Amino acid sequence: MNDATLEARIYQVYAELSPSEKRLANVMLEHQMDMPLYTASELAAKASVSKSTAARLIRVLGYRSYPEAKRAIRAEQFWGSPQSGLSDRPPEDGDTLRAETMIDTDIENIRQTFAALPEQRLSEAAERIVGATRVWIIGLRSGHGLASHAAHYLTLVRPDVHLIDVGSGSLSHDVGNMRQGDLLIVIAFRRRPKVLVPLLEAVRDLGGQTLLITDMSAGASARTADLTLRCRTQSPAPFNSFTAAVTLINHLAWQVHGLQGSAAADRYRHIDQLVRRLDNVSTPQTKDG
Repeated sequence: MNDATLEARIYQVYAELSPSEKRLANVMLEHQMDMPLYTASELAAKASVSKSTAARLIRVLGYRSYPEAKRAIRAEQFWGSPQSGLSDRPPEDGDTLRAETMIDTDIENIRQTFAALPEQRLSEAAERIVGATRVWIIGLRSGHGLASHAAHYLTLVRPDVHLIDVGSGSLSHDVGNMRQGDLLIVIAFRRRPKVLVPLLEAVRDLGGQTLLITDMSAGASARTADLTLRCRTQSPAPFNSFTAAVTLINHLAWQVHGLQGSAAADRYRHIDQLVRRLDNVSTPQTKDG
């Protein structure tokens, strides 16, 4: 564990941590980018734990002291990059990963993600999606594909869902179309663009609401959004896993379906009629007689 990143160290021992240690570990994950600016006492206060808990967790993570942990974090130059996953060992030709290892990690990501999300917060997110005049969805960097996934399902269960094309280069035009009562769903994970916080602030200034789907490391953006849902993205491979984020999106879409009631069923029928008229898709064929 000596050469592992702070995040990797935390996830290696997370299941064995006490509730107070887990609270502090979550705070450390959230503030890992600016953690060198805090003292151990300040982090402990943020997590509402004792100084002795902080000292114990630092030792459990394999650091001899908090100053050593801060020095190691400053040296993590590849934070958020696939290179960070290779920092503790050189890549080898034919380097492979057993499928069971990836499956087990993804299942644990899903479990830990939903264990940390109160059912009330998930219900609130779904209610905001249903209650919004219009829903806008944007995925930044690695969140791009997830945004398309979310838009695909939300357009099935409610009208006025708009996927923002980040590549168009006209973010100001899209935000300019928003108005009071609208909801912007932002999906953005580590190495988030610097425009994220100004984007959330601009929507708020227009009277809209914001829902941020992100990872444990989000700090300023999570504090700026009206509602934040964090997903665990740990992976045994060098890159992140977004399985928990997909499951979260699926769950939200199903909650929205339930809240929409008969309106959702009516919308399914309407879309199915349009699919038969407009979309060239394969369907089972029947034979006469």
